[in-house]
Amino acid sequence: MQKYSQIAALLQQCLDRKSTLKSIILKSSSNQSFVRQAYAIISKAIQYYDQLYQIVEEIKSIQYIDIFDYNLLIVLMLDIFNPQNKKAKKMGGVVARYLKTHKVLIKQLLEQNKIYEQEKKYIYIRALQQLPFESDPDEHIPNLCKVDYDIYSQYLSKNPEFLKGNTYIVQSKSSALPAYLLLRNIKDKIADIIDCCAAPGNKTIQLSHYAKQNNITGKIYAIERDEKRFEILKNRLNKYNCDNVEPLNFDFLTIKPQDYPNVKIALLDPSCSGSGMLQLRMIEASKDDSIQVPENKNEQVTQLSQFQQKMLHHLTFFKKLKLIIYSTCSIYKEENEDVANNFLAHHQKWESVNLFPEWPYRGVDNNQHYVRVPPKESDGFFVAMFKRKE
Repeated sequence: MQKYSQIAALLQQCLDRKSTLKSIILKSSSNQSFVRQAYAIISKAIQYYDQLYQIVEEIKSIQYIDIFDYNLLIVLMLDIFNPQNKKAKKMGGVVARYLKTHKVLIKQLLEQNKIYEQEKKYIYIRALQQLPFESDPDEHIPNLCKVDYDIYSQYLSKNPEFLKGNTYIVQSKSSALPAYLLLRNIKDKIADIIDCCAAPGNKTIQLSHYAKQNNITGKIYAIERDEKRFEILKNRLNKYNCDNVEPLNFDFLTIKPQDYPNVKIALLDPSCSGSGMLQLRMIEASKDDSIQVPENKNEQVTQLSQFQQKMLHHLTFFKKLKLIIYSTCSIYKEENEDVANNFLAHHQKWESVNLFPEWPYRGVDNNQHYVRVPPKESDGFFVAMFKRKE
């Protein structure tokens, strides 16, 4: 029971947004078996929390039990009635026996809410060498592979060192889009590039590798203002041999453009609400793909939008800058189309680029120059590109 009490406490930390799901679980134990079990249970609990809470309410209304920790009941229920758990029948204890007493009803309610409906899950891995397991190359992005999550997790459990090298990076397709789209629009092979908000570094590393592969010479400046995130960025750049990148521990808004006279290309992926990120959407138990900001987030999103506009505006002072790619992992129009349109309205020397025309998902109001990735396809994402007029 102690193990399940610990998992229930970790679930509450996730619901309270103390940190990310992965971070909370990894800090809790060095036991890999516990980490895997906790991750599976908690991610499922977060995704269906409202429905699971109602199931517990219904069971308690039929037969009362003197346990007020609903998270503990939810965690146990998910593990006991997981079709993949072969040891469930042997689980004992007062709470387990209580739940098993109502197994017919619980199974029926779990089925009605599609809690354990089998649905294939995939992850994306950017591979610099052939993967040691079955995968499909992405139809758009070079070196990106789509992998069945079950195949990946089984391999990882037997080969935990898999991601410790510098050959493979787990990266969503959404996250891989900005650097890919930027590189395919670069015409100048001699150019310095600035990544304005670089940590933790996936896009920077991708940019570095693509620049080398496409013989683009010049320096990539990777800017990060937070000291801890900067250390992570530096370590990852070293790990993945990004010797064409210079990491800088600065606030981008304080940088003097004249100190970087050869910067011609910019990647801006600024702080945002993260409303498109799968984990955040799971925590909020949100199935709503609305691009409108909820009332309780209006102030936060307004402040973020103003910050994003400042970042774009600051880029215009780089005299040789020709190309900007702007992206967020937000689904809100205020952080995406509104920011992009505001930039164009106030900077007449810049225009939007008809980006990735073969991609089916476009901007709000059928704006063909902007790209969206709906949350059902990957993490919800927005990308726009601007070029300086000739």
